[in-house]
Amino acid sequence: MIEANFTRKKVGSLTLGEKLRKVRTDNRITLAEVSRVTKIQVKYLEALETGAYENLPPEVYARGFLRGYATYLGISEDTVIKLYERERSIQNNLTKTESVSRFLPSGPIRFHLPFSIRGIVIAVIAVIVFGFFSYLYLEFRSFVSEPRLVILSPMDGDTVTEAETVVRGETDPRAVIRINGVDTAVDEKGSFTESLSLNAGLNAITVSSTNRFGKTRERTVSVNAVLPEHDNEGSSVPAPENMATIRISVRATSATSVLVRADGETVWNGMIPTGEKKTFDAKEKVEISSTVGNAVMTQQNDETETVLSSGKGPASVIFGPNGRE
Repeated sequence: MIEANFTRKKVGSLTLGEKLRKVRTDNRITLAEVSRVTKIQVKYLEALETGAYENLPPEVYARGFLRGYATYLGISEDTVIKLYERERSIQNNLTKTESVSRFLPSGPIRFHLPFSIRGIVIAVIAVIVFGFFSYLYLEFRSFVSEPRLVILSPMDGDTVTEAETVVRGETDPRAVIRINGVDTAVDEKGSFTESLSLNAGLNAITVSSTNRFGKTRERTVSVNAVLPEHDNEGSSVPAPENMATIRISVRATSATSVLVRADGETVWNGMIPTGEKKTFDAKEKVEISSTVGNAVMTQQNDETETVLSSGKGPASVIFGPNGRE
């Protein structure tokens, strides 16, 4: 005899949404920060973390949101998609079951199962076997998968005014971390912190994580260091009064690669996220090149923002003290 009213028990393993929220909160990242970088609306991020999949847009967009969120958190995209498919299937089945349950008898229907020592022993053995194979599965996944690697700071494209920055991140426990080829200590939770000296201009910081099976994941961030010049005594050398200061702001309206050179030195070479604005300073000139000219907006000092080029092809423009040259 089967009871009409089911009592749902909470399973010990985390749901997809709980895993996403745990990784985010462990890294002290807000939903607003995730939304700013991934361009996913906060309401959809909340729906992913709470399992409210019915509040998501059509399936193709929901999967795209999941892949973008997983990439930002440093989680395997394939694993996240499989968990999503499984939970979505369970939700659909529960909806069908609840529809059928309305037609079942409302009164309690009881049944009794006899307990025996033999049954308890079989259950214990089943749990042990399940745990053993689960352990083998996790070890196998560690063997074939790259380790987790999240760089918390600095963020790619940051501009700093100090000659030193602190690299912080998280990886798998017992993994070996190298920052620009130098080994870095990792604590028992997988966290690492390292101070790194910067040169004036664009600095590439490459972080690699290698697990005990030899699998390596590597990430690179670029940091633009705007450092003051110093004389022999260590004091800042003021710029001559007749030397103009050029400040150029660059904003991408769609995905495109941008190269920025200030006074002959490369200060940026890579993608600029859509809608994000970056500012560069120079004394003599700033040269901006893009693979898609009409996808880049420029602004010199406080003047009106203008498009780099009206064409769709590559474009290159030089800005001097008096504007475009």
